[in-house]
Amino acid sequence: MFKVEHYNNGINNHDWLIRQFEIFHFEEYSLEEKFIPRPDISLVFHFRDVPLIIDKVNIQLEPCFIAPIIPRSILLKFHGRMDTFIVVFKPTVISRIFGLDLTPVAKRSISLPSDIFQPLWLSLSELTTPEERIGHFTDFILSHQPTPYIPDEIDKLYDTIVKKGTTSFLKDIMQEYNHCSRTLQRNFIKRTGVSPKTLMRIVRFDFLWSKIKQENAIDYQNLVFDGNYFDQSHLINDFKSIIGETPNYFFHRNLQVVKMFSGKAEGKM
Repeated sequence: MFKVEHYNNGINNHDWLIRQFEIFHFEEYSLEEKFIPRPDISLVFHFRDVPLIIDKVNIQLEPCFIAPIIPRSILLKFHGRMDTFIVVFKPTVISRIFGLDLTPVAKRSISLPSDIFQPLWLSLSELTTPEERIGHFTDFILSHQPTPYIPDEIDKLYDTIVKKGTTSFLKDIMQEYNHCSRTLQRNFIKRTGVSPKTLMRIVRFDFLWSKIKQENAIDYQNLVFDGNYFDQSHLINDFKSIIGETPNYFFHRNLQVVKMFSGKAEGKM
């Protein structure tokens, strides 16, 4: 059996940081499918078997790590028995609170300070229900950020791109910020894992994916307009560079597992 559950209840007071909790359960199951880039990051806790990134050289993921924003899809293999707890975050906030450098690394995952997160992994592994783990993790976050969080310039730039990424051009957004563009972009990559330009491309894709239902015909003219692309060629090239598939092929194949892997849907198989 393969089962994915999402939990959004109880995060209203913490939505300055936490977007969603996700629970993965496998019982002697094996699945391969793409993980699709999304405009947020995840703190992942594997308490049993751990998945692989399938590539020229396969990458074994760690029991506890940060999954940063990635510029293109990756192929994951989930196998064996899994009990996985995932917290989806706003990247600029979690990286600032814990002093994390999210600059991309070859192994695709960001290691965490063991003195802080190893005890957390151990205490979460001893809990048995999603509600217990969510409560324990929330207490952990509040112990590290007890006062109201005050956004800085990187937080504000990230928020603006997420909010206006489908209605504005990046050059217009960047004009709102007066600091050296090169320094701003370097700090932005450190706090998110991607450049502002790459984040905007992912935001546009994420927006279109949220609008399209699998059974509907693809109307490229509407997609170009809704995603604020220059033309149809721009849309298709951007899409293929992120997903590795054309929009027509992607949206007409079975996306059940893709959505479950990428935080878009619950389900079981």
